[in-house]
Amino acid sequence: MEMINGNDLFQMFNYGNTFISNKRKHLNDINVFPVPDGDTGNNLTYTLNTILRESKNYKSFIDSLDSISEAALIGARGNSGVIFAQFVNGLRFASNDYEEITIKEFARLVRAAHTHTVSSLSNPVEGTMITILDCWADSLESESEKKQPLKEVFKLAYEYARESLERTKAMLDVLVKNDVVDSGALGFVLFFKGVSSYFNNEKVELVDTETVEIEDAHEFVTEIKYRYCTEGLLKYNDLDEEKLKSDLNVFGDSIIIAKGKTRLRVHIHTNNPEHVFSTLEEHGQIESQKIDDMLLEMNIKNAKDKRVVVTDSIADLSPEIILDNNVIVIPINIMLNGTSYLDKLSISNKLLFNNLGKFTEYPKTATPSIKFINDLFSKLFLKFDEIFVITVSKKLSGTYEVIKREADKLNAKNKNIYVIDSKNNSVTEGLIVMKAIELIKSDKTKEEIVETLESLTNKTNILVCLDTFKYATMSGRVPKAVGKFGMFIGLRPIMSLADGKGTAFGFAFRQKGITKKIVKLIKRDMEKNGINSYALVHCLNEKLVKEYNLLFTTIIGQEPKYITEISTATAIHSGVGSVAIGYIKDNE
Repeated sequence: MEMINGNDLFQMFNYGNTFISNKRKHLNDINVFPVPDGDTGNNLTYTLNTILRESKNYKSFIDSLDSISEAALIGARGNSGVIFAQFVNGLRFASNDYEEITIKEFARLVRAAHTHTVSSLSNPVEGTMITILDCWADSLESESEKKQPLKEVFKLAYEYARESLERTKAMLDVLVKNDVVDSGALGFVLFFKGVSSYFNNEKVELVDTETVEIEDAHEFVTEIKYRYCTEGLLKYNDLDEEKLKSDLNVFGDSIIIAKGKTRLRVHIHTNNPEHVFSTLEEHGQIESQKIDDMLLEMNIKNAKDKRVVVTDSIADLSPEIILDNNVIVIPINIMLNGTSYLDKLSISNKLLFNNLGKFTEYPKTATPSIKFINDLFSKLFLKFDEIFVITVSKKLSGTYEVIKREADKLNAKNKNIYVIDSKNNSVTEGLIVMKAIELIKSDKTKEEIVETLESLTNKTNILVCLDTFKYATMSGRVPKAVGKFGMFIGLRPIMSLADGKGTAFGFAFRQKGITKKIVKLIKRDMEKNGINSYALVHCLNEKLVKEYNLLFTTIIGQEPKYITEISTATAIHSGVGSVAIGYIKDNE
């Protein structure tokens, strides 16, 4: 009797990955459900590639399955990738400790995996991946009852799934309207084709997972109800899966929970990723986070310009400016109780300061990972020819150095990335980003853009009103002795930047005294240098920022470019109640 062992299982995924990877652009092109963001091919390819890189090829069936299922949870990306990971973990949950397995028993596992996958979906929809998986399970079950070679069973099961795929088009209006099949469903069919090819000894040039470039897709325009594709990998002990589903339902749709033995991956489309992760904290230890702005991604797909501006999340810009101008924001990592959160995405100022007492140590920031930067640049160069990156001052953060090193490597390969140290942070970094947008829209050359931006770094000023020394002291920005003394006598500091580093500008006992000092300096700068543009930011202090809006609109003679909340990465140092005004001078 023919048996399936661990190597066979590993090769199923190896061959299946090859067929998916080779068709990833087509899978992107026909991606219209659940959101037409053109990334199903990317997500399935990324998921399968990670499985093959992170898992091991054992002779034992169960050992290979254990390794593959764990890697699937780690690597799952996007709606389709998480469904695929749930299918794999469904195989694992249904499996006994097999060293090798019969085709009949394998068919039973696939049937159980289908049931397991459907149960993980908040709203299972026929005509999609689950329909094709059901068809494959049906065929494997019926064909395995017959006395025929493994290669025939898998070949016939693939043919049945392929024929069933065309019929699924009629099951969803969006598929009929666009005259396509579901891209995830086709992805599964391609995977099944790979399985059949392996058992039929077909000559296939296997994909090298290290060299696969993830491509972007076509243009689709639609209304997106929930903006952020949000995923979290959790380690858990005891898990109430139904309560987790219930807790997440209020935040969005497309909810998938792919559960392994000790880990689970959650996928959800939401407008409030920070609340999603706050909820996930209650169910386990968050190991990793991924948040994609689907609305921004669709805008970028439809963009005609071949140049793009990139910055980090410390640059405070209004969400409208970011979205309207396709600005790519690299989130700074914020470490809370051993978990890394994404600035402005999975953590907010309100959540941070409302829960500050729960943390065993004061929050810290960390630079973006090299892998994140590599993945981002690789993706952007599929759409853009030139990338202009404006970073927080390198004297305040290691972010500039991380990005610059990776940019230099790509520039050595004839890419065009221009990294500018803003010598600023917060609102003045944001104003420099706005100037970069204006220069690109004015069709300035790359040399003119870089030269102008670098000259602006010395024409800025930022004045931050701190309500207390408390947070700057806790974060280490102010020496403890100075901070404690200031808090003891009730001083309120004004912080600024000098040569890219933080510095104290002045002090006062009351807010009126702080405002008076700031007004005096701004009037002096207006007379001496002129003020080109300014903006206001705050940390949970809308009352004062509204007062400043009226005050400085009158004094400067123009409205601020924008008013927005300060980044959490900066708020860690400035604290609740802080308000800042930043401006660019005409001359220096």
